[in-house]
Amino acid sequence: MKRHHFALLAWLAWGPVAALAHEPDVFATTTSVTGEAVYDVDHTSRPCHFGNLPEQLSLEETVSRILCHDPQVRIAWADAKARAATVGVSHAAYLPRLDGRLDWSRNINERKEASVSVNGRRQLTGANFTLSWVLFDFGRRGAALQNARQMLMAANATQDATLQNAFAVAAQAYNDALAAQRNLAASRQVAELAAQNLEAADAKYKAGAAALSDQLQAQTALSQARLREVRDIGNLRQLLGVIALRMGLSPETPLKLAGDLAPLPNPFFSKAVDELLAEARREHPALLAAQARFKAAEASVEEARAAGRPSLSLTANLAHNRVGQSEIYNGDYLERDRSIGLQLDVPLFDGFSRSYQVRRALAQVESRRSELADTEQQVSLDVWNNYQRLSIETRSLAQTSELVEQSRQALDVVQGRYRAGVGSMIELLNALTAYASAEELHTQALGSWQSSRLRLAVGLGRLGFWAVDTR
Repeated sequence: MKRHHFALLAWLAWGPVAALAHEPDVFATTTSVTGEAVYDVDHTSRPCHFGNLPEQLSLEETVSRILCHDPQVRIAWADAKARAATVGVSHAAYLPRLDGRLDWSRNINERKEASVSVNGRRQLTGANFTLSWVLFDFGRRGAALQNARQMLMAANATQDATLQNAFAVAAQAYNDALAAQRNLAASRQVAELAAQNLEAADAKYKAGAAALSDQLQAQTALSQARLREVRDIGNLRQLLGVIALRMGLSPETPLKLAGDLAPLPNPFFSKAVDELLAEARREHPALLAAQARFKAAEASVEEARAAGRPSLSLTANLAHNRVGQSEIYNGDYLERDRSIGLQLDVPLFDGFSRSYQVRRALAQVESRRSELADTEQQVSLDVWNNYQRLSIETRSLAQTSELVEQSRQALDVVQGRYRAGVGSMIELLNALTAYASAEELHTQALGSWQSSRLRLAVGLGRLGFWAVDTR
């Protein structure tokens, strides 16, 4: 299974593992783990050893740092490595088994015969080598190997799904902070406009051209704008602290984000939803994992059945023993033993254990088949729902953009009217409130659009930096 668009993510997520196991990998099973080939085997590249924080964090930098500190990503990688090792165990079953044994013993025997003590001593030194090689087993090893391979494919696909989810969480945290950053900028702008209104009302009041109520209302509006600014500052600080913690830093670490929530061209809408659904069924890692587990369950049935069939093995033995003993045991002697033969093992009766093992394996196949159908349905539902949400948010984004422009124009007109003495403070405050609400709605629409885009990319099983670039 190839997941080229996850090569960079895998490199970032698994790069911290600097010390590989010293055990030999004769069957090269680790190369089958997703992302393993991307890792620099000579350890000269250290992708998760970052330098100092940049002045402004980009999306790529933020996601990379978060992925490098995500425990779930490391767990998924370790599980895939364990499955790869199981494939190696299944390969090893095809090779002969050679066992060696060294023996040393010493015996002293004392007995009395007709009031005469007789002492006997015996010392044994021996070496024994035994060879056993299964030649034919009616497909049991093949079924076990197929099971292990399918479970490795499932672990790789699960690993991809874990990466996508972790990527989506990291990107969502970044987008939430961008939205909070945008809200803070808007609230500061509204506070500045409210301060300008207060200045105009104060000047008109002092000139006798406006009532004290205008000045008080403008002061109240400014206080409300500053309260909103304080809350937006706190919200942004809280979200930046979450990002810092996910990156393994102190939540008090000062962070500044680059980019904005500007909408991006949407490649998903260039395809019909039926085509997107078909792509998701082919590529979604959760579905690939369910398919692999189903095939592994089928292989388990064959393995359980083959366990009750005969097996033919080649056996050989080489033994060398030296016995040093006293004369009463007829002195020292040396013996050698060499043998080779065929051994046929025929299971006759095991108390119906294998029958129930087969029944259990068949039930597991039914469970995996249902799991596959459920996963396929869930993937289709996710794609459909997220596609519709993104369609709605795209239209909402256009509407709120127009609303911001219209409310800003209306505010400029009302400000001019008030300064000219033909407008009222209530009219001015209503226009300011409408503009602030429009900015807030537009920021919410931008955030919802980005979130919907993320969810759709995850639902399609092909999320990557290309899908969330904020530049």
